[in-house]
Amino acid sequence: MCRQSDKLVPRYKGNQYALDRSGGPSYGLAVAAGAALENGAVDGVEKPGDHRIDGWKSIAAYLGRDRSTAIRWAGDRGLPVHALPGGKSRSVYALAHELDAWMAGQGAGMVAELPPNDPPTAPPIVAMPLLPPSRWSRRGAALGLIALGGGALAAWQWRGAGGGALSDATMARYVTARDDVALRDGARLARAIPVLRAIATRHPDHAGVQESLAEAWLLAREFGSTPDAVAFAEARRAADAARAVMPRSVVADRVEGVAAYWCDRDPVRAGVVFRRAVANGPRDPLAHLWYANILADNGEDAAAAREFNAARMLAPGAPYLLADYGWGLWMAGRVGEARQMLDDVARRQPMLSSAHDALSIVALAGGDLAGYALHLRARAQARAERELIAYSAAIDRTLAIDAATSDGRYAATYAVMLSRALSYTQSAERPDHSWPAFVASLAGERGQLGAILDDARTHGERWGAAGFVRHIRDRWRGDAALIAALGRLRQERIEPE
Repeated sequence: MCRQSDKLVPRYKGNQYALDRSGGPSYGLAVAAGAALENGAVDGVEKPGDHRIDGWKSIAAYLGRDRSTAIRWAGDRGLPVHALPGGKSRSVYALAHELDAWMAGQGAGMVAELPPNDPPTAPPIVAMPLLPPSRWSRRGAALGLIALGGGALAAWQWRGAGGGALSDATMARYVTARDDVALRDGARLARAIPVLRAIATRHPDHAGVQESLAEAWLLAREFGSTPDAVAFAEARRAADAARAVMPRSVVADRVEGVAAYWCDRDPVRAGVVFRRAVANGPRDPLAHLWYANILADNGEDAAAAREFNAARMLAPGAPYLLADYGWGLWMAGRVGEARQMLDDVARRQPMLSSAHDALSIVALAGGDLAGYALHLRARAQARAERELIAYSAAIDRTLAIDAATSDGRYAATYAVMLSRALSYTQSAERPDHSWPAFVASLAGERGQLGAILDDARTHGERWGAAGFVRHIRDRWRGDAALIAALGRLRQERIEPE
């Protein structure tokens, strides 16, 4: 654990956070790294045209449109907007040169608006006559999930789920897109979504296609760089379309449950929807897994363990499931088990970004900054995200300088981490300060942590973030004022006591 220090750690001043300039020889590096990240530089080197535009409001102003139009264009037309991964509230940014190139390519389309959800050009799809769902299609939904290692989507198979059956050519495209979604890779998700959207447009009453599209949008948020505002809006739109055809759609309910918890910040409603999804789809592993994830985040450990076990029974050995389970173990304070589980998953699936994401935080919490940097680098490589690559490079450089000073405080490294965390949290439309609070606690900055907790309270925040909260509480257990401030941020339970 880093000793308390007044140097090189961003300090709260009024309504802004700023680096304390009393630092030593590493201060210039921390400031340079922070400035490079602020300007969107890769490998710490700012390039012409790399100017970064933060937040939907600023992006919309740059385009000369309103916020809702910018969000819709990101979903409908591929407007190049990037999300910073992690946490309940993820900031978005765009690079000026990418927006300029995109606008130049849009041409007259910038003036004459297309209707929402204008589908991309796709080969003609010939619909076959309507067929009622078969008995096999109902049973195959659960069996298909297990046969594909739990990664398949819980949709009716082959024949229409309340809609027309798909032609052989369309079915081939549909199945390939589902495979891409199941692999949980950002590039594959980006490839699958336009295909699923085109099929859904031609077959709006095919609930299975709509469910697949809803799920793809949610996973693109976690494993790609799709901004939350786009991912949740598009996922909900597709889920509503599925529910209109199949009112008891399990996929639609679990999509809504995720959105209720992470987007609406409504744990009570999320619990109600997830319990309905589990009741209607007791053999859907993702219904149990996604419910377990929010229970674990909210510190409801026994209920989370119940749902994780149910998911593991239905999809044994699925890497993405075990990565989530490992993260849940860490949030419950079972650190040794979590590390063993996550190490095993990362070894078997080295490009699974969620495993490296969890391992980076486990390492950081244990004071292993080299381990944090290692898994951050692996995560950046797996996601191929420009900003994450830049941040990883900044951490590597700063950590090397800190290690050379041999004072054991790693003050400049914590400064870069906290500066980035606070910058992006402050620019978020619905800020969540749990990650900056965790970093400040690790740095031993009592004053900084108190200011962050007060700021979170001022913004009306309520946190789950059970792992971060547990770690902060253990670190400052003798500080009654901090513990009380932390307690005031506790959100409601998901399951009634």
